Amino acid sequence: MVQVKLCRAIPGLVAVALLATVPSGGSRSIAQEPDQDLHQQTRNAGGKLVLRYLPDRSVIYPNIEELAQRSDLIIVGRTLGHRPRMRADGKFITKDFSVMVQEVIKGNLRGGSTIVVSLPGGSQRFDDGTYIFLSPRKYTMAQDNRTYVFFLKNKGTTYAGHELSGGIQGQFDITNGKVEAADQLDDPVVVKYQGMTIGTFLAQIHSAVGSNKK
Repeated sequence: MVQVKLCRAIPGLVAVALLATVPSGGSRSIAQEPDQDLHQQTRNAGGKLVLRYLPDRSVIYPNIEELAQRSDLIIVGRTLGHRPRMRADGKFITKDFSVMVQEVIKGNLRGGSTIVVSLPGGSQRFDDGTYIFLSPRKYTMAQDNRTYVFFLKNKGTTYAGHELSGGIQGQFDITNGKVEAADQLDDPVVVKYQGMTIGTFLAQIHSAVGSNKK
């Protein structure tokens, strides 16, 4: 069953949160991405809409070792700028960041190159003037001109850039000298590594990857 609940709105915007319910005692949450064209939802809401959804919780990684093993690419990079992009089916928005690669921990990339990373959420103003802001709940969205560790999948065809591995579990801000996880849901990778110094965090990732860097 899906519950629709009003949230605190930005002035002038209608805010709706989509929450997925699970059976009592269950350990999984179901991703509740919008199932209707976002433009139509925005028109139905009067032209301005804030839509928040529950991120995919189908796979929860217990530690960096597991997250690293399931990632095709792990980088340290600086976000140079971003642009919103609507998915081809009109049901999802990403923030597509240009990221300058400072270090390649895993994967076949060159340090100093620039890649595109497609992160969940963002805003879109349609041609008819309607406006939507889409965001995962309990997720700290990336910002320009900050340094991150990204655990990524190889680029596919659905998005313009690489996607995060493990959903929001794969993004860590290290700009201020300590680890700040984007995931605010107290997953194991957050509890264990939140606030850790950069040197210790990177050392653990390197150890997890070992000689299997490609």
